[in-house]
Amino acid sequence: MSKFIAKEIPSVGDLRRKSEVTDEEIAAATAAYLNDEGAPPFAFKSGHTIDVAKAIEMHPQAKKLLADETTTPGLRRTMVSTSVILGFPVRV
Repeated sequence: MSKFIAKEIPSVGDLRRKSEVTDEEIAAATAAYLNDEGAPPFAFKSGHTIDVAKAIEMHPQAKKLLADETTTPGLRRTMVSTSVILGFPVRV
């Protein structure tokens, strides 16, 4: 009889700590979304991709601040970057 052991899905932040994703890639994913909110999922060199829009949807504070037109560009960048770091990528 085999036991099923659930495997934890790593966040982008987890992958960053393991050096599978770089700060530069996180910044590039953030910039791509800020440049075009309809951008396709961002592909990391590790083979993982993240749908930044979906990551934002999962982060209520980011979603709220990004919907507010008075949010400053710096705070927008911070919220998108935070959503990327906390987001769960898929491996392709």
